[in-house]
Order: sequence, then C-alpha cells, then structure tokens
Amino acid sequence: MVHRLRLYGIGLSWVRVFRTADIHEVLPPILACVLVWEMALLDVTTGAYDQAPPGVRRLFILGVPVTVTALSWWELSRLRRHHGLTLRTALRR
Repeated sequence: MVHRLRLYGIGLSWVRVFRTADIHEVLPPILACVLVWEMALLDVTTGAYDQAPPGVRRLFILGVPVTVTALSWWELSRLRRHHGLTLRTALRR
C-alpha cells in the first residue's frame, strides 16, 4: 500500500512540475520524443554498453526511443482524430 502511495505521489509530482500540456496538448508527446532520442544519441556518443554484444547494444540503445516514438505518434494521431489538435494548430496559438 505504501509503495502505491509513493508511486502515486511521484506521478503527481511529475504532472505538477512538467505541466507541458498546459502550454499545448501536443507538447508532451513531442517533448518525450526529443528527450528520448537525445538520450539515445548521448548513449551512442559516450560509448554506453560497450561491453555488450552489438545486437544487444543496438537493442538497449534503440529499444526505448523506438517504443516512445511509436507511442507519441499514436498519442498525436489520437489528439488529431478526437480533438482536432495538430502541431500546426499549436504553432498558431
């Protein structure tokens, strides 16, 4: 029970601190993509996972960015379908 409350508190903290959806609704998925690909690029340039075999290294470095990008595209398409929100309308605000 205590762990659930801690996780709930962590979630609320993230929502309160990074209120990017208050700026525009499409900003959180775009920001998530940019940040995760930046971290992947940092992993490549710093030589992270050098001890792992090449296939495992690629999986470690590209697995999360590809997954987050797919989920972000899904979220952006959902926002466009259900609410008519696009990046183009976000830039006009």
